[in-house]
Amino acid sequence: MAKLKACLALGLIVTCAACTLTIDQRTFFPNDTREVSDSFVAPPGYAVRDEIFDLGDVGKVHALLLDNPDSSGVVLYSGGNGHYIAEQSERAAALALASGFDVILYDYPDRGGTTVDASIPAMLAAYPLLVERFRQDDWIKDGPLFAYGLSFGGSQAAAIVREKGFDGLIIEGSSPDLLKIGRDFVPGIMKLFVNLELDPKLAEFAYYDYVRDASIPVLLISSENDEIIRPARMRDFDKRLAADGVDVRSVSVKGPHGSALRQEDGLAAVRDFVRR
Repeated sequence: MAKLKACLALGLIVTCAACTLTIDQRTFFPNDTREVSDSFVAPPGYAVRDEIFDLGDVGKVHALLLDNPDSSGVVLYSGGNGHYIAEQSERAAALALASGFDVILYDYPDRGGTTVDASIPAMLAAYPLLVERFRQDDWIKDGPLFAYGLSFGGSQAAAIVREKGFDGLIIEGSSPDLLKIGRDFVPGIMKLFVNLELDPKLAEFAYYDYVRDASIPVLLISSENDEIIRPARMRDFDKRLAADGVDVRSVSVKGPHGSALRQEDGLAAVRDFVRR
């Protein structure tokens, strides 16, 4: 057995040897490039600014600002591993509706004009530069600033809030415990025969530590019918953060993975969190 269902669903690329599956850093930017025919459409009352930011030797990043002229607040959104800005009109509109803020989206490597290398060191180097460029170009103003990460994007949002100035972090359907996530997808009796391990290179990306050390409020959103990041993983995440003194709150909503912003309870949780 070369791959687990979990690995397929999450983009976790694994190799199998003597019933040992290794989750390696290709987890982080699977080869999911494709042609995108959609065009981003702004909701009423919002304007769009679209730009490719040159980060020098690190590469370029394609980003889009959904601008509410009556707001100085910003939500910086990191999507799942299948994320393309052009396909995010509905989700961006939901975030705008829930927060009333501007929304910033960006494309991952090899998508939309982003040329940053698809590796952990490259993205860790890119995020501080990108946030600084957003500030310089007045995409990030002096109002409230939040990061929102869905699924794979939860880890990226965690890396982004290493930069000072964020007022809160929202993580939907995402957990730093890759081993438990993987084991959730191993069929019952097969758990006796399959061993999962992490490639040591993944230690370069300290997802949990980034969240804890940001010292900002955290909202965790789980979906009751999520078969990719099961609610138990989100509960574990919550308990660990609370034990480390993080101001964390959790909300569970109905629906499958990635659907929280289609649920009134999910929208209300975001609205309450950014306005508290």
